[in-house]
Amino acid sequence: MKVFFGWMGVVVSSWWPDGSDSFLKSLLIDGIIGGVGGVLIFLPNIVLLFLGISLLEDSGYMSRAAFIMDKLMHRIGLHGKSCIPMIIGFGCTVPAIMATRTMENRRDRLITMMILPLMSCGARLPIYALIAPVFFPGLWTARIVMLLYVIGILIAMAGAKILSMTVFKGESAPFVMELPPYRLPTMRSIFMHMWEKSWLYLKKAGTLILAISVILWVLAVFPQQKSSRGAIDRAQGSEVHLTQEVLPESAETNEEIETVEGKAAADALKYSCIGRVGCAVAPLFKPLGFDWRISTAMLGAFAAKEVFVAQMGIVFSLGAVDEESTTLRQKLKKNYSPLVAFCMMLFMLIATPCVATVAITRKESGSWKWAAAQFFGLTIVGYILTFLVYQIGTLLKIGI
Repeated sequence: MKVFFGWMGVVVSSWWPDGSDSFLKSLLIDGIIGGVGGVLIFLPNIVLLFLGISLLEDSGYMSRAAFIMDKLMHRIGLHGKSCIPMIIGFGCTVPAIMATRTMENRRDRLITMMILPLMSCGARLPIYALIAPVFFPGLWTARIVMLLYVIGILIAMAGAKILSMTVFKGESAPFVMELPPYRLPTMRSIFMHMWEKSWLYLKKAGTLILAISVILWVLAVFPQQKSSRGAIDRAQGSEVHLTQEVLPESAETNEEIETVEGKAAADALKYSCIGRVGCAVAPLFKPLGFDWRISTAMLGAFAAKEVFVAQMGIVFSLGAVDEESTTLRQKLKKNYSPLVAFCMMLFMLIATPCVATVAITRKESGSWKWAAAQFFGLTIVGYILTFLVYQIGTLLKIGI
């Protein structure tokens, strides 16, 4: 999948002469292919995850898992059937919220819906895959990612308990469920269930994320700053001239060109609409250790978590990138500390459920009130916890 989108970018780029500064070229490569491609390269992982979930469901084991978990779930204010949507939530929150339809009690449904975004869905995997290997190499990469999954589960359990004791007071419905016999799933049923869940992910990438990618590209390009555009052109022209005249290339010269070009590109982005908004909200996120680049990238992630990686490529003036981009990883390591990196992943885990999640919560709950409560409640919790982690880490000089 990654090779396909890389090939597509090369093909589209060949439609214009070398060095072309066409807006249409930038829209197609950086906006559409870069934005949507950065999401769809994770489709194989999502399909495999849903394959495993379909096997558990069709074999009859998922129902027994819900029965086994019922006692524990009641202790934290949830119903035993909440186990099934929570497991599905590790794939995608949208079908997980839809899966709460099997719960008869409205109280149990609403509590489950409110905490489901805390399950680390597949959309967060690109963020973890980009950041964790850079700042936590070796065995620590898997440990940190696992820690984030555990943190999400623990916060979900605590949140469910608090909600059941405050907003949703009352007794949970008793567990009544017909346990189907163990059976060998058929390939047709597995494929159908896997395709239904994967299609929701594809639909989001082809509609919502495509629209967001185009909008973000426009906001990141316009309005243009003539002086910055000229500085970039001069830097690029100097690079070509020096490459032709100086043999071998000087590392010091290359670094100087990169500094000039990078500064000009950063100035141009700051001048754009999205840069201005990112700079405007940057003071709000400064106590979390985030600068204007992270704040700007998060604007896209508010709509869809998967967009964060592509947006980081844009704010660092790298064009279309993915989670394995060596250049982007070098930029991150140069500009941020391990503490800030962990705070980025933590905030993206807890805060701001994606637009698709908010929309499906509104549909399933029947009210914008619960969708808004979910969005703003989790964002506030994410902000407070990330603030505490960053401030305590800075005070104790951990990861700085």
